[in-house]
Amino acid sequence: MKANYVQFASPQFRVLSDKQLEDLHLASLHILERTGVSIYSDEAVDLLDGAGADVSNPKRVRIPCYVVERALRDAPKNIVLCTRDGHPSLFLNGSRTYFGGVPDLPDILDPYSGKRRPHYAEDTADMVRLIDALPNVVWIMNSGLAHGVPPELSEKVAQVQCLLNTIKPFVPSPINVGGLKDILELVQIVSGGMENLKRRPFLLNSVEPSTPLVQSREALEMSLLCAELGIPNIVFNMLMAGATSPATLAGTLAVANAELLSHLTIIQLKRPGAPVIYGGEPNIMDMRTSIFTYGAPELCLLSACLTELTHSYGLPMFGMAGSTDAKIIGAQAGIEIMHQVLTSALSGADLVHNIGLMDHCTMISPELAVLSDEIVDMIRITMGGLEINEETLSLELINQIGPGGHYLNEEHTLKWFRRFWVPSVMDRTQLTQELTQDEVLHCEDLLRHKTRKILETHTPQPLPEEMVGEIKSLEASWFRAAGHNYPYPSRPQSL
Repeated sequence: MKANYVQFASPQFRVLSDKQLEDLHLASLHILERTGVSIYSDEAVDLLDGAGADVSNPKRVRIPCYVVERALRDAPKNIVLCTRDGHPSLFLNGSRTYFGGVPDLPDILDPYSGKRRPHYAEDTADMVRLIDALPNVVWIMNSGLAHGVPPELSEKVAQVQCLLNTIKPFVPSPINVGGLKDILELVQIVSGGMENLKRRPFLLNSVEPSTPLVQSREALEMSLLCAELGIPNIVFNMLMAGATSPATLAGTLAVANAELLSHLTIIQLKRPGAPVIYGGEPNIMDMRTSIFTYGAPELCLLSACLTELTHSYGLPMFGMAGSTDAKIIGAQAGIEIMHQVLTSALSGADLVHNIGLMDHCTMISPELAVLSDEIVDMIRITMGGLEINEETLSLELINQIGPGGHYLNEEHTLKWFRRFWVPSVMDRTQLTQELTQDEVLHCEDLLRHKTRKILETHTPQPLPEEMVGEIKSLEASWFRAAGHNYPYPSRPQSL
């Protein structure tokens, strides 16, 4: 027996040392105690005041470190999400990475015309059905803004399409607490009430602090409601080094963490033990264009660092992968997505979103989602590690075959070769005299074919007709209350 033997179940990856993690944590506490955070919620200010924070200036609320440390102890370290039908599905405890969809984007790269166009509600339904069929994309976001639908209703229309077209857990992005309440009313039609939804959550909310160091009224009201109801809630920020945070990566992480810690503290003061998922996309600003660039390697590095910091607190992490700055499916998209997926998996982020996002978070692509699913499947093999034991070493078989033999006819080969990974959108054929360069199927062709086949054949698990009727009736009531026509505009047949 070997002393101090350690067995790794998967590849190991780490960016920050324990000392660096401590330095970042202490820097964030320093920011909260000295610089403070703007709080635009009277209830949140009162909660912080009662806990010992200095709230004499709500635009500079200073939070003592002991208040933050207590909140970190109170926050749950394990969150379980269920499918629409109540089966436990995602276990958020730092042990596995789950890849998911994209938020509300205005345009779509049409998988039939190959052209960019406005995104309609039917496209949301198609994207959700597509992800419902993809085995490695296991949760959903709202997957697009419905063209022709008023902004205050578009998010809720997207949630109707999510509810109707997948059993996978989903994450809305309501713009205010009123929108969140409407979405919660919607999902209770399926869950059978708030208590059932709380026990078997298949929805989790998401909110964003307003960088730098501002907690908006809208975000806090939603977080406080989620805390009161026991609904899982993602707190997520998007800093840009050189614009909304220092140009140094360490400074950006310190500000990002301070924002998240202050929001988490308010949630735990409202209800100790309220389920929270930490998250963010700290990044750089492209100084040539002033954009938030999704292809930046710094984004992957900073996300990995934030994941390590989050896991040092014992909290689940909400990360990103599967997005690209590219406008077409090609080499740039493949390079950027592979880098993001591999880094996210190796760093161990729990929930990872943005599968299918293109062109600086302005366009969704069903084909890109299928490509990302394939890439995640490849990375799954890497993350599976290597099994070394008596059977896998195969010493007796090696001795039996001996030098110069082959293993093609062996039962051992028949048993084990089925574990070899086989691509579905990449070509492994070999050019021969019978197969010319012009006849080779390119990845883009295989990808388009697979995407269209899923869209044309996959049928998600349906809800009972009476439940669908209740959902549609509630959707219609939103439009009447807002003074808008229902039904809303459909996708033109010419598209």
